[in-house]
Amino acid sequence: MTRGKKPEAAIAEAKTFAERMGYRWMENSLEDLPYDLQIFKPKSFRVVKVRQTRYHIDPNGFYDQQFPDEVAGLRLLPFPQFILRELWLRTQHERVWRRLIVYDLSVAEIEWWGPDDYTNPHAR
Repeated sequence: MTRGKKPEAAIAEAKTFAERMGYRWMENSLEDLPYDLQIFKPKSFRVVKVRQTRYHIDPNGFYDQQFPDEVAGLRLLPFPQFILRELWLRTQHERVWRRLIVYDLSVAEIEWWGPDDYTNPHAR
């Protein structure tokens, strides 16, 4: 669904990021499913698509319009609806991740999530 090769370096960094939040991870071994990682810990399970972009991410834009292939791919995954789908974004020059939750009808940016000790520095 997405164009180009997988962002292997960004995926490796995402694994470390997940571990810092207390998650364990498994890579996706199925080429036809458009996600990169499954992350899990005792009270949480999520599938994650990692995306690195060269350009500034517009904080006032709609993520489903800025990253349509990734959002559509996560929405179409054959997992039960209660499995959270996340898109992790970062630009080439930033060292922080933006975590987005992809729902059926919307995309929400996680600003703070205590159980993961995560704070988004871009949150307004």
